[in-house]
Amino acid sequence: MICGIYVRLLAFHVLWNVSEVVGFSCSVECTPGDEEDISGASDIDENDEVIVSGLKSEGGNQNDENSANRPPPIFTQGQARGYDQLKADTNFEKPPPPLALPKDPKLPDYTPAPVITEDSARQALVEYVTAQCCWGTGAAKKLTIKNMVSSTSYHYILETFTEGRKLQNVHEPFTGQPIDGPQNGPAPGPWDIPALAKALFENEIRYIEVPHTAYVKTCHRCEGCGFLTCGSCGGRGRKRCGSCGGRGRKRRRRRRGDRWVTVSVTCFSCHGTGKRTCGRCSGTGRVTCSTCQGHCQLKWYTRLEVKWENIIDNHVVEKTELPDELILQAQGSNAFQDTQPRLPPIVTFPEPEINMASSRLLNAHQFGHLRNLMQRQTIRMVPVTQVYTLCKDKEMQFIVFGLENQVYAPDYPDTCCWGCTIL
Repeated sequence: MICGIYVRLLAFHVLWNVSEVVGFSCSVECTPGDEEDISGASDIDENDEVIVSGLKSEGGNQNDENSANRPPPIFTQGQARGYDQLKADTNFEKPPPPLALPKDPKLPDYTPAPVITEDSARQALVEYVTAQCCWGTGAAKKLTIKNMVSSTSYHYILETFTEGRKLQNVHEPFTGQPIDGPQNGPAPGPWDIPALAKALFENEIRYIEVPHTAYVKTCHRCEGCGFLTCGSCGGRGRKRCGSCGGRGRKRRRRRRGDRWVTVSVTCFSCHGTGKRTCGRCSGTGRVTCSTCQGHCQLKWYTRLEVKWENIIDNHVVEKTELPDELILQAQGSNAFQDTQPRLPPIVTFPEPEINMASSRLLNAHQFGHLRNLMQRQTIRMVPVTQVYTLCKDKEMQFIVFGLENQVYAPDYPDTCCWGCTIL
């Protein structure tokens, strides 16, 4: 009998330890002598809060059926944690890390630029001279073309579509709108707020209210009154009449008989009082506060400014006297274009200067406070033809460039016609 009691006590001890580890209770059949009074713990309401293994389980409250329909309380204590020390126009220097470079870079595939004929070059020069004011076309029509040298200018373009985020503390009149304050949870980080640009490689700015950062505060300008003293009349409601200068009377010239005389008449604007009702405050002496718009309270919150900017850099390879800015504006053909989140430098293009420019600009397009979303590099080829001519026994050179055959002729002789003199 003693052994049986010992075995039952040992089993009860093991089961009790297991129940503490697993997190729920186990029932053990006991003899009448081993029963314990737990009448106060057996009647647990299912709506009470129960702590199970360190976790809190909340139940509904049947006594308050309208608690779910009540509006959230207005938070008026201050800024959310993490944003309370925020300085205006703060840039975030640590965006998410950039993506890795692709393993298989795209290789450029290019074709040579087209070559123009002598007739095309002469026609382009005549059209260019005709479009200029006071230039004569005689030299363009009579010149002799001696030689033409064709070449290709390369225009490398690197575009990096970036995203920058900036925080600002702003306010607006509180008119009873919902307040999403810290009572609803912790505020997310600046880079954790979802925002997508409408289109790639296009500049855009968007403003987003940071969740859980709003709070209500008394207007700091009117101190909760909703109105300010009128600055036009100083709160008096009336101003000096501008028609009579505050005198109440005006001088007028009247004809009496055969002569003119000066008489004093009552001012029609102020009816002789010298004062007029202030037009700004309508005589009340006070105006509505422009900060809170008369609502006495302000909603303060942290505003996130998301700015998408397409940063563009150019590099021109031009071996002639043609200015680089003309190559940037001229029409050309695309020899190569690659668009990826992160681009590798070009290393196999036949023009070494393009390869060096690609590597240099890609290294420069790593911005500490911006996130690179997409990159695009393009190589444009612009045809350039140097035309050596003989005009009026003098050598002259002009350049035809671009697919539309634009002309650069700084040494053209007939820049004046019909005897015009340029001052």
